[in-house]
Amino acid sequence: MEADIFPIAQENLEKLTQFKLEIGEREKYIQDEHQVDAMEKVKLHLPDETLEFFTEIRKEVRTHQLPKIYELAKTNKPFLLIGGQIFPNIKEKLKDKGINWIDGAGNMYIRTEDHFLYVDHNETFHVKVERDRAFTKTGLKVVFLFLLDEDWIQKTYREIAKAADVALGTIGYVINGLKKRKYLVKKDEKKYQLVRKDELIDEWIGAYETELKPKLDKGYFAFIDEKEAVNWEKIELDDQTVWGGEAGADLLTGMLRPQTLTLYTTHTKGNIMKKFRLKPDPNGTVQVYEPFWNIEERKETAPPLAIYADLILTGDERNFKIAEKIHGEFIQY
Repeated sequence: MEADIFPIAQENLEKLTQFKLEIGEREKYIQDEHQVDAMEKVKLHLPDETLEFFTEIRKEVRTHQLPKIYELAKTNKPFLLIGGQIFPNIKEKLKDKGINWIDGAGNMYIRTEDHFLYVDHNETFHVKVERDRAFTKTGLKVVFLFLLDEDWIQKTYREIAKAADVALGTIGYVINGLKKRKYLVKKDEKKYQLVRKDELIDEWIGAYETELKPKLDKGYFAFIDEKEAVNWEKIELDDQTVWGGEAGADLLTGMLRPQTLTLYTTHTKGNIMKKFRLKPDPNGTVQVYEPFWNIEERKETAPPLAIYADLILTGDERNFKIAEKIHGEFIQY
């Protein structure tokens, strides 16, 4: 699908401007100080000269993809991102980082030492994202369960459904969806295993952002006593509540001073206010969500994968390195 985006961007750019895009040769690119793959190069033909860029082509560009894009742009210069659909807030983040981009509608932002090329005709190319039942609101819970502990794949459908708190009929759709995407393959005659887990996590986070997380949101709260915000980690949680997001990341790593505190709890809004001395406030610093997994006893934080997703989805660059640390140290394959 990514490859199909290029001719669309190419055609729409040429309709709007005198510029022409051309795919060049593939060259090795650098990631974590190692040559790891071949990266596409493109040529942008201007009326009187040609610019050449390393490029990353994506059908759509979302918040959770920014860390990789930032790294590619940093280590492969000059860099150009080509995205079928790039959302306005993402475009602003890319501009702030000095990252060049062209979208599927022919809009562009390119700044080099000698050039500044900017086209914005207020139109967007809409990408149709095809997702099967593995990436619906309920399917995402099952995939999350498998990512947390792959042993669940070998359990009965009834056991999986109970653990993920979804309808029994959901499990078959999820299993078949993962097989279809080649994320789930046979290990031997009786057992299956997950493969390409980084890609699966990337797709899971993208779908989680739009399909599940908004439905879990219980709103923003503020502390009744503002002094308690400073000592948030001393708040006594119960077996229905854990810290996620920046707060959970700080408890795991000790390396992040949270600006927003994320709580996952099964409590009602009334109980949240009473037990944790919070009050609803759209400008508050405590964001509360319904957990989408079974909270384990004596756990103070959400699963590292949930915290990793929370950090990435903030779009805040200061959280990206902490997210990668959590990925490397706490998310085991």
